[in-house]
Amino acid sequence: MSGPQFFPIPPEMFALACETVSRRVSRLPFLRSGVMVTGELLGVVMECLNAEFKKTLALRTPPDAAQDLQDGLDRCIEERKKISGKTVVPVIADVLCSAGITEMTEITDRHSHRTRRGIRLLSPWTWHTASAMNPVVRLTGSGNDDASSPLSWMSMCPICRTGILNRVTGKQLFGIPHTDFYIECTHCGAKFIPVGIQFRLVSIATVRDPLWKKHLDQTFPAETWAALARGTSPGGKLPLDRTGKKSASPSQKLPSIGLTQLKDGSLVVPFKEKTLYFKPVKLNFSGGVREDLFSRLQTPLEDLLKNPVYNHLLSLVNAKYSRYLPMKSGLFLGQLKERHDPFYREFLNLYGDEKYGTFRLEESNEGSKKGVLIVVVNRAMYYVVNCPDTFRVFINDTFGRISSDNCLLSGDSIRCRMNALLCNNRNEAGVYIHPVDQEDERTRITDILKEFISV
Repeated sequence: MSGPQFFPIPPEMFALACETVSRRVSRLPFLRSGVMVTGELLGVVMECLNAEFKKTLALRTPPDAAQDLQDGLDRCIEERKKISGKTVVPVIADVLCSAGITEMTEITDRHSHRTRRGIRLLSPWTWHTASAMNPVVRLTGSGNDDASSPLSWMSMCPICRTGILNRVTGKQLFGIPHTDFYIECTHCGAKFIPVGIQFRLVSIATVRDPLWKKHLDQTFPAETWAALARGTSPGGKLPLDRTGKKSASPSQKLPSIGLTQLKDGSLVVPFKEKTLYFKPVKLNFSGGVREDLFSRLQTPLEDLLKNPVYNHLLSLVNAKYSRYLPMKSGLFLGQLKERHDPFYREFLNLYGDEKYGTFRLEESNEGSKKGVLIVVVNRAMYYVVNCPDTFRVFINDTFGRISSDNCLLSGDSIRCRMNALLCNNRNEAGVYIHPVDQEDERTRITDILKEFISV
């Protein structure tokens, strides 16, 4: 059986792979389970996998393997690095899978018809002799990063802020006009096509935050996408869209449909055979917005996992993060995010990683009443709630303040989202109230208006 032909990994892809592992797993080189993980080791493993037709190898070679049975990754490493493949393989497989470069799979032995655990090199990380060299990516935080460079945006996906963007050539996207290449994220699968010197987002494969869908089919320059990936806007200004007009940031890109506004600021809300009028209330904001609020959680990780909500995470935590169990949960999640490990999101609700602020209802007679409250952004209704207590108590104690516990999967996603909407869209968002004393009437109005919620 002829040996595989190893095509050297392109220098640019090698640098990108090392940076990806450093971001998502740990800064290279590092020691894990007695194995020194280096860039050279990563390159050798990727070359071994890339040399196979299906880019897949079994993790281990059976001790009684037939002569014509393909070697596993362990033997390939032993031959090329002269080290124990049995010790290295579990560690390097975990590192590459955690970084999103490979994935675990199963291989069926055609002789014994038994399945063996295998590892596959994901398509964005494969190459061949005719592969065009990817441009050198300037990595964020490297000291020479230039946000205005068209290449710098590829070091972090602006959609998931976890993956790295790769240039894909020789393939075409279904339903998209022919392009010489397209850009694809290694983590969430977001795809961009070039439009002149700009890039258009044409596909989102995996994304948790529905607000990101507002960027679908949007075209921005590379520096704008780079700024969105960092959670900022270039020059502190809003980016420009295809028409040259100012475009909103992700949390501000919201619909402007629906309700009619009167001269006094009240909103006209249709309700069956009559019309309801919702009055605006004044919110007093204190300070700016804060991010990573979940990182302030003081509960030890091992105590947090006792909540049944996190039962589905126990096996993975015990297998990969067991040494962090005594650590405070907030510190643990904060470190995962800093390392661009997407696992931290599994502990948070859908809106647990937003930017939050603090506000209170301005003193007024209306605040002491009960009734129906709606949250509106650009005249679109986002939330309606029956307030059995006074408007002041509900606004100040529920929407006006977010704690680290609220950000968790066991917390309150609606509370998080409403606070983020109001604090990040102060000019476009607002709270409107309709006083109603009778509980039955409040419930009836709330149930019917829920059908008008547009987002």
